[in-house]
Amino acid sequence: MGTSIELCIGNVSLSYSKNFMGIDYGFLFQESDLFRRKTNSIDYGYYEEHPEEKGELDEAEELFARTLSRILPRLEILGCTLEAARVEYQAVVAEAVEMDSYSELEDRKNEYLTFEEFCNLACRYPLSDLKSSYVEYETPDRDTLSQGRFAAETDIFERIPRTDNSYWSETSFLSARVCILSAESMLQIFALNAANAEVEVTWAFGPIVHAGWVQREAFQPGARQKQKILIATEGASDARIIRRSLDILRPDVADFFNFVDVDERHHFWGTGNLVKFAEGLLRIDVLNQVLFVLDNDAEGVNAFRKLEKLKLPANMRAMLLPDLEEFREFATRGPEGVSVADINGRAAAIECYLDLRLAQYAAPQVTWSNFKKDIDAWHGVLDFKESYSKHFYDQPDDLLRSGSYDVSKILKLLDALILQAGLVIPVI
Repeated sequence: MGTSIELCIGNVSLSYSKNFMGIDYGFLFQESDLFRRKTNSIDYGYYEEHPEEKGELDEAEELFARTLSRILPRLEILGCTLEAARVEYQAVVAEAVEMDSYSELEDRKNEYLTFEEFCNLACRYPLSDLKSSYVEYETPDRDTLSQGRFAAETDIFERIPRTDNSYWSETSFLSARVCILSAESMLQIFALNAANAEVEVTWAFGPIVHAGWVQREAFQPGARQKQKILIATEGASDARIIRRSLDILRPDVADFFNFVDVDERHHFWGTGNLVKFAEGLLRIDVLNQVLFVLDNDAEGVNAFRKLEKLKLPANMRAMLLPDLEEFREFATRGPEGVSVADINGRAAAIECYLDLRLAQYAAPQVTWSNFKKDIDAWHGVLDFKESYSKHFYDQPDDLLRSGSYDVSKILKLLDALILQAGLVIPVI
């Protein structure tokens, strides 16, 4: 008979394979998502009679499991968005319309559900409310009973292209009739119902490994190498701050990012060397995904414009740290004394995005240092910036998560970084 493997949300199957691995969904999960759970695929009676073989169950019961709400950030960074699901659905409909034109169904070609109607149907009921118990073939009115609540609206399901008629419960009916898109797109669609946020997405690989069809080593969690992006910064401090912030504040996507020598010697100090690094990558036609991250100060803006002139290929992108409202009225000191100024694009280095409340200092202040003729702007530096960095590094992880340390600005930085990374990483 063989052994199957499925990616499911709740009890609704999104992807099915038999006797082979099928699509590798390990990228949806992280190491902390590995669990052991009992499965219907295992004859537990046999192991009760042969207790010396119970060690095999460790592998046989393995699966990855993660709530839908924590899957979504991983989909978004890979370009698997709701808009991508719309495009995929419209392509399926277009294919169905073309096929109809060669058949007796030509009069139906304008009757397929719109994408919005399709989403509303998929999200009609919370997934956790659907019944999954098997309805036996001998049961009178089996088809109607298997459809459950969906039986009252079978006409609307006929307006979905490319459906399957193999079902035995409410959940399998939804899977057969509605789950016609890629698993990534269906997850985005099911997420439209807020009640599905904490429903688990599972990939139970233990049985197929236990049966000997696939080696255990094939099932690994985490972002794949081709899905990762290299972050190149102008200094080691920038890389260390971003790396730690991602690990603590955005752990669900942290594994998609690699950094250049975060813990070792930094190879290109300053914006000038970072631009030269980009030029070198262009000369060797590197295929890796690369994101150059520059401070939001005058030197960073100058370097950003130089990178723009390089016409970076699709696998490379440059960004400045984001403009923030908090920087529009910032204390500054220059030749004319102390005043208040907008430091966005002139003095907002990464340390400015940290918590700037330090008891030993007065209010944070930027000192103007030199004039950048290329962009007609003064460049400034945050006073005592190393103290703010040290204060950040000294914070325990739980305090950074709890809110006693002000992470509001660094969170905005991370969200801007993740957005840019999603524009670089190709859709899988």
